[in-house]
Amino acid sequence: MDKPLTPIAPNKLGLSAKDIIYLIVFRELQTHSKYMRELYDSVVEEPVNLKSKSYIYQAIREMEAQGWINCIEINGKTRTMATTEAGEKKREEFAATYLKTLIRLKDAADYFAYEITGTGNKNKPVWDEGVLKHFNRLINVRHLARYLFLSILNQPEYSAETAISIYELMNYRYGWQCGEGYIYELAHEMEDASNGWLEGRWNSNRRHNYVYRLTEHGSNMISKEGQAALSYIQNLQLYTHNLLRLFQHNGK
Repeated sequence: MDKPLTPIAPNKLGLSAKDIIYLIVFRELQTHSKYMRELYDSVVEEPVNLKSKSYIYQAIREMEAQGWINCIEINGKTRTMATTEAGEKKREEFAATYLKTLIRLKDAADYFAYEITGTGNKNKPVWDEGVLKHFNRLINVRHLARYLFLSILNQPEYSAETAISIYELMNYRYGWQCGEGYIYELAHEMEDASNGWLEGRWNSNRRHNYVYRLTEHGSNMISKEGQAALSYIQNLQLYTHNLLRLFQHNGK
């Protein structure tokens, strides 16, 4: 049995452990004030953050020192906290920096999960350079590109194609591509006798186009490559889901 993937750390998107705590506190205080202990419990319960009690309280006190939250009532040792105008501005800055990227990453992960499993969100994602860069860093490009390459060749209308044609089809169909040079590297790798997933030959004596076809072994590898790609994509789905929870009162 394959070893489960390690969950993606929030800092892969640039969020520090303290940023996560700040966002949890802002979210919890967005609807009403809360006791300091309630804020601590909310941080501990969140799956994207695991820190010591002293670290969490230190981060919350730092928020107070920054003027993002303040104490509106003291009852014995119990302090009731609320967000300030400066805190609301800071929360909006976090949302402006990360929220759109998280939503688009989640959409991209959901879309490719659908392409592999046939269930879920089948809407094409919206890409920009930043989202594409993060997406490629957080999934396994090799497994996804090989899965798409093999899947395209498995369709009767595309059973004999050049690497560049498949590269262009990836962009047309999915709005996603690996690097152009990388697609040739993968094609040679899959054609190599050590793998034998593809059979390639020139389509004429003049060697104009080198055309690939699936071998029986290559056809059998589609499901395996799909599952390998899916494990990383599902990890990204979980990652974005957990981080989007921090913005759940933003109406998204």
